[in-house]
Amino acid sequence: MQNLELKNIITIDEKRYLVSTISTPVRHAWFNEDEKKIVYETMVFEVVNDEVMHDKPVFNERYHTAEEAIAEHGALISSPKEYFIF
Repeated sequence: MQNLELKNIITIDEKRYLVSTISTPVRHAWFNEDEKKIVYETMVFEVVNDEVMHDKPVFNERYHTAEEAIAEHGALISSPKEYFIF
């Protein structure tokens, strides 16, 4: 598992959002399905008055590989309106 922690602030229509992609040590697979475990996650949170609204994510996706997570993180910060509704 590759250690991953990507964080970007983006602005859309005067609203700010934190885009966070991390590796997580939590095992999401059961029994002998280790090859299918999900260990990377991207979440987007609105930032209001410089406070991240961690309890209200506007986007959440999990990935099997670091490469998938990194690619999706980059695509999300480039074209966020294709990924979540405001």
